[in-house]
Amino acid sequence: MTLTRRLSAAALAGALLAASLPSAASAQDRPSLGDGGTPSPSAPDEKSSTADSGSGDARATDTGAKGTDGEAPTVRRGTGTTTKTYVATSAKVKAISLDDSEVNIIGANWTGDDPELEIRYRVGSGWSAWETLPVDDGAGPDTDSAEGRQIPASAKKGRTEAVPVVDSTSVELRSRAKDRDTDDLTITNVASKVTDTDASVVKKAGRITAQGASAQVSHHELKANIVTRREWGADEKLVRCKTDKTSTSKGVFVHHTAGSNSYTKSQAPGIIRGYLAYHTKERGWCDLGYNFLVDKYGTIYEGRADSIDLSVTGAHASGFNSFTIGISVMGTYTSSAPSTAAQNAVKRLIAWKANQYAFNPTGKMTLTSGGGGTSRYPEGKKVSLNVVSGHRDTSYTECPGNAFYSKLGAIRSGAKSMQSDVGGYPVKGAIGTYFRSHSAQTGEARSTEGTLTKPNGAYQRFAKGTVYWSSKTGAHLNKGGIRNGYKRAGYTKGFLGFPSSDEKTFKYRKGTYYQNFENGMIAWSSSTKGQPMHGEMLKKWKSLGWERSSLGLPKTDQFASAGKTRQNFEHGYMTYKKGEGVKVHVS
Repeated sequence: MTLTRRLSAAALAGALLAASLPSAASAQDRPSLGDGGTPSPSAPDEKSSTADSGSGDARATDTGAKGTDGEAPTVRRGTGTTTKTYVATSAKVKAISLDDSEVNIIGANWTGDDPELEIRYRVGSGWSAWETLPVDDGAGPDTDSAEGRQIPASAKKGRTEAVPVVDSTSVELRSRAKDRDTDDLTITNVASKVTDTDASVVKKAGRITAQGASAQVSHHELKANIVTRREWGADEKLVRCKTDKTSTSKGVFVHHTAGSNSYTKSQAPGIIRGYLAYHTKERGWCDLGYNFLVDKYGTIYEGRADSIDLSVTGAHASGFNSFTIGISVMGTYTSSAPSTAAQNAVKRLIAWKANQYAFNPTGKMTLTSGGGGTSRYPEGKKVSLNVVSGHRDTSYTECPGNAFYSKLGAIRSGAKSMQSDVGGYPVKGAIGTYFRSHSAQTGEARSTEGTLTKPNGAYQRFAKGTVYWSSKTGAHLNKGGIRNGYKRAGYTKGFLGFPSSDEKTFKYRKGTYYQNFENGMIAWSSSTKGQPMHGEMLKKWKSLGWERSSLGLPKTDQFASAGKTRQNFEHGYMTYKKGEGVKVHVS
């Protein structure tokens, strides 16, 4: 994902004259721009794209949103973004007006030959130099994955990378190639306004240094803030399909997004909203391709949904997405490396995930290639890679840029040294399987898995409770008020044994819950709390109608009283004595 860094605004005015001249090919190989500042008019027969608008978009022709050469684009609106698609021709310059108060994502697609597109930007009265609009370099889902198979045929065209553009009033695109057999060339612009919410959200993101994070911490394990999808304004209606998850992650691929490095902190969320819209609507991917993004200020963003807690398969390194995590730093890092803040954020993310999935940041991993046209390795080939690799290690691309790639050795060693400063615990086996299906209920892991004996089993602590497992009962979460009752009963070594179900709701009484165990149950309400039941009294309560019984819910554990075993309920009590059985006393 490479693109030469855009000229600064100060340099643009001075580059105006030079920008009107060809920069990478002879003048006769490119369409003429005349005076260098006014584009040639478009052909009068250009027509709007008929791209599928998809669920949640209000599709309309916006006659007030034309390119500078006059034709009306197809317009699709989503929450936080507006997508405009322009039909173009490789024989003419394509000029598109932009609102410089918005952030924009620009990309192109076509059938047939690569038109070798170039782009330039206008700021004030000046134009930047022409830059290559890089061709897609191998990001995307694995070809034979469920996500890859659902991509519509209309999205499987030749295309460029999606490039962010900021602080610009217009862009122009032209073909570097002459007489190419290129058809159906379209240019897509996804625009997102910079909001007050964007500015307030990024203020919360604590600065990350080599020594650790600032005092403002929102994620327990990472010890740093993550700007969540809800906070950066993800339009969840754009998510096309459920993404795959794997049992673990073996390592990380590092990327850069390409495009401008001159964005402000408050523009970054809008750029990410643009990527979400572009990746799903234009590329046909299930969701945003990267698991995480990092801006040049060191702010960490949740990318593909559920990546914070789970091993989610992304669409960042075609053929090698399974069992890997995609982290992309926003910007182009061909000639200059990312900021120290950004590099430290990447190290911290890798250290956290290394703890979570028990991989060594300075070690090696073996992956099996899923193949694909941009992969360096054929499908089925086993490849040994650094656990922390660059995208170029598996695809024909310069990503993450020469300057950033040269820093990966320091990223690996830095992540390893940070492991002791962050949390993150591996979740594996049957408890791991349970966690991947119930992560919203469990929260993140807070300990490694522990072994239990007599009876044999395992447990692991999570943010919202403890998951217990035995071969007889399977894995179940024990939490809240019911957990307090379980503690009094002696946990797994007490009379209840292991949990045999998750927490459930009583059918006939609101706000009441229970959990089954090998040898009994615990019932809970806000007034009675968590009270264990077992043996003959539990059988009797069941016969009386559970929560609908005349006794109501239990208010105490079983206890000794006058030579008998007694348990108090909301509306009475039971007693038990061998030889006389259970007696019910309703008050």
